Amino acid sequence: MVSNSTSSSTPASLRRTHRGMMLSRIQAQPGVSRAELNRSFGFSEMAATRIARDLLAAGIVEEFDLPEDNTKKTRRIGRPRIGLRINPKGVYAAGITVSAYYSEVSICDANGKMIACKKVNNTSFEDVVQTARLYSNALRKLIQKTGIDIARFVGVGVALSAKTTPGQNRNVRSEYFGWLNDQGQFWDEVQKNTGLPVEIENIANALALSEMRFGVARDISDFALVHVATFAGVGVVSENRLVRGTAGDAGRIGHFRSVERPLRCTCGRTDCLNLSATGFGVLAKLGKLDHDTFDRTQLPFYAKSLLAVIGDKANAEHIREAGEHLAVGLDPMAKLLAPKLIILSGYLGANDAYFEGALQEMAASFGYDQNSGVQLAQGAVSPSEAASLLALHTFCYSDRLDFERFNQSAANDDEGSAYA
Repeated sequence: MVSNSTSSSTPASLRRTHRGMMLSRIQAQPGVSRAELNRSFGFSEMAATRIARDLLAAGIVEEFDLPEDNTKKTRRIGRPRIGLRINPKGVYAAGITVSAYYSEVSICDANGKMIACKKVNNTSFEDVVQTARLYSNALRKLIQKTGIDIARFVGVGVALSAKTTPGQNRNVRSEYFGWLNDQGQFWDEVQKNTGLPVEIENIANALALSEMRFGVARDISDFALVHVATFAGVGVVSENRLVRGTAGDAGRIGHFRSVERPLRCTCGRTDCLNLSATGFGVLAKLGKLDHDTFDRTQLPFYAKSLLAVIGDKANAEHIREAGEHLAVGLDPMAKLLAPKLIILSGYLGANDAYFEGALQEMAASFGYDQNSGVQLAQGAVSPSEAASLLALHTFCYSDRLDFERFNQSAANDDEGSAYA
């Protein structure tokens, strides 16, 4: 499991890295013992014991008695075997999903289970600061409504349709929303309104990280996730790390060349996959549009119309055809990257008819089958879930966990209970 490590080799940074590695293993394998952790990572017994003790004291991890193995002929005598697992109430993560389809704020527990969410009514995405303020205020109110101590939140994940630079906390460009480089304004507004660490990520990348840790790509180090809604984008993971490209432009599958259409893409061309394999193309094919060029002011209309189209079984063949067009882009991507798995995600991408269209066309025209090195799968994580899972992945199961803050919070709770 990826540790997301970016630290140096000082003793403190190594402890952070080792802590993230152990948390990741415990989350992926509930019931793992301290001895097994020692063997897995090659830590000294003293180091592993100290990390486990610290995580237990901070309330992030808990011990439990492992059940007896009834298949063994001889029963164990003495103290029951003790395993470690994540305490679901040890930490929480919050999320903001900015999309015409998934316009929500959410909260998940330490195991990634969604425990609260709230739709955000937004009809305009043009002003980046106002958009950030609207969503972060809604998130703050949701946190207050749950009654969860904000000190137990690791951070906020933001998933949106934009080119991002997470290390610099910037939205660099969004053809979808019409944003230029915001110089960190979105990040700053969310951080100011919540007081929590914030990670902003492209929605396809956020979904890829979420699927890797919590979804269908667990234990898979090389895969690609294709997010398809109004337009299409890809999150690529190689050796457990996101592939961003030199300028952060990796994954623009929507601009792969396809069939000519009487439509115009945001890039100015008329033969992009965005026009034949996406929601925009489906709506145009069904005569739902009165214009031939993408209009960002029509985002709510595109979302409402596409959801209605998907909900009508009579449109299944048109949706299937769009999936067939996507296969034209999946084939060169599979040949170039050779991922073990390609995940189709999003309202359109994970739709059964769309998925079947892509799957069948990959087999019929490009020779992919169950024995091929590349497999197709439908995503298990929705974009609304991906935002808070992104925060959990980034700020809990990595060396970016602010352990001292949670350790102090647990100590304060114990002190308060002692004087109650």
